[in-house]
Amino acid sequence: MTQSVDQVTIEMDGSADDLFQLLEWFNDNDELRGRVDLPPKQIRPGQMGGLTDVLIVAAGAGGLATALARSLNTWFTLRRSKIAITIKAGADSEITLDAERVKMPEVTQALQSMLEQLDNR
Repeated sequence: MTQSVDQVTIEMDGSADDLFQLLEWFNDNDELRGRVDLPPKQIRPGQMGGLTDVLIVAAGAGGLATALARSLNTWFTLRRSKIAITIKAGADSEITLDAERVKMPEVTQALQSMLEQLDNR
């Protein structure tokens, strides 16, 4: 999937339900509402279609880093299932969060630093 400089993608290894729950979680957050969406899935010839496995977060309005890091920190804290997500910002910035191995203060700091670089572009 191509990614523009003004967006962040979040890929999930969980189920479609997990992805929709994360989308709903973001939409319940005043700072993130309207900035996170499911992209349309491109259907190839011979396919019937399907659900997307990523969320797209619109960046550029500032403040995304703190809001997204804080929201993900809380979401992971409340999760009981094994799940991992990969957050990509630009072509060379990527971080993977695994619910079983997340050390939230360090991860939150790394995520916030990565996203602040995007905010400052």
